[in-house]
Order: sequence, then structure tokens, then C-alpha cells
Amino acid sequence: MPKNFGQHPDLNLNTRLDFKKDMYYGKKINLQQLTNSHHPEVVLIPRNELLWVIDDIGEPIFLLQIIRFPFSSYDIYIKHEEGLFREFNLPAFFRLGGIMQLGYLVPPRPIGLDDEIKFSYTTTPFHHTRFLHSMLVAAICEVVLARNGFSEEERAKYVLIAGAHDIATPAGGDSVKRVDFRNLHEENAFSWVLDHYDLIKRWKKLYGFNIHKAKKIIKNKGMFGRLLEAIDRICYTAVDCFAIGSIRDGNIRKLCLENPLVMDVWQDIRFVGKQDFGFTNSERLFKFLMLRAFEHKELLKNPYSRILDFFLKKLVAPLYKRGVITKEDLLTHGDDWLTIFLEKHYPKEIKPILEPEDISWKKFDSKKTQRDFCNKIGKNRIDHTEHLIGFETGLEYKVFTENNHLVPLRKVIGSEKIDLLEKISESTRGYYVYYRNI
Repeated sequence: MPKNFGQHPDLNLNTRLDFKKDMYYGKKINLQQLTNSHHPEVVLIPRNELLWVIDDIGEPIFLLQIIRFPFSSYDIYIKHEEGLFREFNLPAFFRLGGIMQLGYLVPPRPIGLDDEIKFSYTTTPFHHTRFLHSMLVAAICEVVLARNGFSEEERAKYVLIAGAHDIATPAGGDSVKRVDFRNLHEENAFSWVLDHYDLIKRWKKLYGFNIHKAKKIIKNKGMFGRLLEAIDRICYTAVDCFAIGSIRDGNIRKLCLENPLVMDVWQDIRFVGKQDFGFTNSERLFKFLMLRAFEHKELLKNPYSRILDFFLKKLVAPLYKRGVITKEDLLTHGDDWLTIFLEKHYPKEIKPILEPEDISWKKFDSKKTQRDFCNKIGKNRIDHTEHLIGFETGLEYKVFTENNHLVPLRKVIGSEKIDLLEKISESTRGYYVYYRNI
């Protein structure tokens, strides 16, 4: 990994510290000095210098308590013991700390590596969790709304929704939700999980929470639904791309090194009254969308990275169909529980080593050619098939013009940039076959 990857461009990592005086690292600063009265529960910690942050009684804020926000000007510290953010200490959220954000996706194969070199993993390669992602989304939502004039009371219900938008992710993540999209997709199971943990009544009483409006927002409907979608994408792209770029060369690493503050795009969100919003920096928005496009190309829709993505689905599906494992089981437990459960039923399949290169893949332009290939090699060699349909480019996000009008990004960036984003999306489309090597 390049030395400064993910860091603020003004941060001097060669700073000499007096470790006798600075027991932890950096310049000592009290948390209260960084606290903003408009959003006191979310503290923005500047990333342009080394800081040793202490609380009101002089105790250090440890690094593990701070949410790293790569490629941006600030890291995030949440005061979970205060106000609204205490809600995220409840059991429904603890579970998300045991669900990996990227599941069984594996890093892209290094460019130019000898084919004879194979990769194996002792654990799932990416370790950032749904809880970390959810808290980052909630924190950014809180600050964006506060900066745009929303009162604490007005923004409370939206911050709750932001923090809870993935609360119904099943154990095993995206792979397992394919077992039963109707009941296990996080958007469809949202109200079930909130009701199971008695949060609908609690939040309605404390914050005026409306479950019907909340369900629309997590499906990205309405203005606040679009805001949640944008912040969600910004947050997962930042953390995912840091994880990928840290270990693999490619377009993700290159773009981040050239644009070390690309994730400050969240600070460009500005409201028009309280009816609509847009981004004030169209060039930075485009760079962010390019980074997100590269993430889809190099990881999320990269067939090599997706080889093991159906692994858990294949094991869970027959047990789920027979009622051996239930919706309640999957929506109230985490990844470790699921692994232990599956070990009892599939002792040979649950191995201590993940070996993605035991499986190969091919891409086809049509369902017919996909089917013909499957027939040719025989069903016993087929691991799974899938049809990928590309991804949304984000070109419809609104930006402010020089005259302060809101228009879609595609109206202001020119045809070459539009084509670039759309071609990357188009390149991920296809019919894929994943099959066992002989």
C-alpha cells in the first residue's frame, strides 16, 4: 500500500513526536474543543494533523472508538452515551457488528500476476461491518441536516432511519438474502426487525417516528429517500475503496491517490429550503461517481471477486426451505452464529480455508449462450449462474449551476464524462457461469 493512501494530503506522517509527553500520538486536544453545538453528538476530527484527542476528564479517545473516513477531511467520533445516538446501543444494532459489509467477496486478482499463483484466505478478506457503515451513515446524515438548518427535533427521525437502514441485513449478508428476497431483503424486512425489537413504539413515543414514512425512505423514495441513498453510497464507497486500494493496484487506488479528498463530496450537499438538495461541486461529484463505478467494476460486479458470493446461499437455501433455519434466526443473529450452525449440517463444506480459485468463470452475451455452455460442460461442474444488469451511474444527482439552479449532473459535465460512466456500467452487464475446475 502506498504510504499516504487514504490520508489527508496535508498530513505529515514524518512528524517527530515526543512519546514521553505524547503517550499516544499527536497534539493533545480536548474533545470539547472539536464539538459543534449544532450537532454535539457527532464530533468531526480533522485529519490534516496528528491529534491525541482526550475527553473531559483527560482520558484518551482511543483510535478504535473513532470511525475512519478515508479520502475526506474528517474522521468521526460519536457520543453514543448521549441523546439520540444512545438508541444505537440497543441489541438490534449490536448484531450488525457481527455482519461483514462485503461478505464473501474477495479482492480482485492482482494485475499481471502469473496464472500459476493461486490465492486462499483463512477468513473472509474484508472485515469492516454493517454496524460501522450504519453509524457512519447516521453521523453524516446528522451533520448534513444540521448544517442545512434542520432542528434537532426535525432531523431525529431521519437520523434514526439512516442508522437503521441496514438493520434487517440477515446473517451472512447479501448472499443469504437471495434465499428469500421477499422476507430477507433488508428493505423488506425492515419493519419486522424494528417490531421484533419493539423499536417502532419506542421511537414513535420518543421521536415521532412513522414506520410507513420510514419504509418509503429506506426504499429511496422522496427527497429524504434520495438523500439517504446518496449518503449511503458515499459512505460504503469510501470504506470499501480504502480496503481494496490498500491491497490491490488498479483504478480505485489510482483515482484515490490523485484525488485524496474525493469523499468530501458529502460536504457539498446543500438544501434549497427544505424541499430539495443538490451538490455544489459538480467535478468532485463526478470523481466520486467514477470511484464508485470503479468499485463496481473491480469488486462488486467483478466475477472473480464474486466467485464465493453464492456460497452461503447454496447452504442456507435447503435448510430454510425445510424450516431448519428460519427468518427469525437469520434476522436476529450474525455471521459467526451462522457459520457455527452450518458447520453442524455441512461439516465438509465449511472449511477453514476459502479457495476462490477452485472455481472458474465465463461471461456470455445472452441467456442462450450461457445455457449452451452449461449443457456442454455438464451440470455437475456448474457451481452457479447469474445475470448482472450493470449499476446506476448517479448521473441524475442534482448539482447547482452558476445561477444557483438545480439540474442533473449529466446536463453540466459533457458527453465524454457521461459516456465514460455509462460504458463502465455497461461493461459489467452479462450472463455469467461459475464452474468447478477439473
